[in-house]
Amino acid sequence: MFIPYAVDVPFDHRPVVNWLICGALVFAFVAQVAAVHGQIDQGVSPQEAVQKTMGPFVLDGWRATGLFGHMWLHGGIIHLVGNLIFLWLFGNAVCSKIGNLLYLPVYVGLGIIVAISHLIFSGGPALGASAAINGIIGMYLVFFPENSISCFFWLLYRPITFSVSGYWMILLWFAFDIWGALRGAQGVGYVAHVEGFMAGFGLAILMLKRGWVVMQRDEKSLLQMLWPRRETAADVSPSSTAPSRPRLEQAPEEPAKLQDPYIRFHCRCGQRIKVPRARAGQMGRCPQCRTPIKIPGTPSGRSSD
Repeated sequence: MFIPYAVDVPFDHRPVVNWLICGALVFAFVAQVAAVHGQIDQGVSPQEAVQKTMGPFVLDGWRATGLFGHMWLHGGIIHLVGNLIFLWLFGNAVCSKIGNLLYLPVYVGLGIIVAISHLIFSGGPALGASAAINGIIGMYLVFFPENSISCFFWLLYRPITFSVSGYWMILLWFAFDIWGALRGAQGVGYVAHVEGFMAGFGLAILMLKRGWVVMQRDEKSLLQMLWPRRETAADVSPSSTAPSRPRLEQAPEEPAKLQDPYIRFHCRCGQRIKVPRARAGQMGRCPQCRTPIKIPGTPSGRSSD
């Protein structure tokens, strides 16, 4: 399995709300484990302890506590850590893009929308933040399709790292969820993953279409990547009643050179880094070794050397 560990989405606004959500997930898990062990210490069987402490907050029917509470519970430490990795990487980028005030209702709304869809079309008990997080990943794909995702996997007890454009990696994960949903895999809510991803994907497109989120000049959304805008000069036809005048021939202007909106360079550790040109001359950190680095160039695009 490919595990992401960095995305090359620089942001100027701190995604404080996403940090708080990550902290809330950890706090909820600690409280969940403590409550279960407290019941076991009183002589209650483990199964009864789980049902008594977590039952009201599991998505199982149309209880408000389950609709809202299921997205803060997890079935184990591996479940929690996996969700935190994806939420930290992709949630920070999306939160910075849409703003802290909008991010919390978007995150909770995605979780509730998928919960309602699950109850209507699938049914059965469910818990976990995976569906809401997949919605955030769907939004990330719309906002940052070409930004690189750095991943690693283990090969013969040795970690192998690589970077690839976001749309390739995210679509691979999405295809894996679809495959799991089609084969009816048990234990993982693949259908909810797909539903969450599609909900976030559609919401991000709506935000761009309605102008609620605006891409910067050095950013390219999925819509801009698939349907780039081309500026054309308006055709002006001379009036038939106007007296004819000799036209002055002008030398054709040289076509403007297309400037790469990104600055690409390598850290001393060998990590390839790509940042928007607007951040030239600023300080940052290498996503691989976390060493402070100065982004080369100047905001105007000229080299600082």
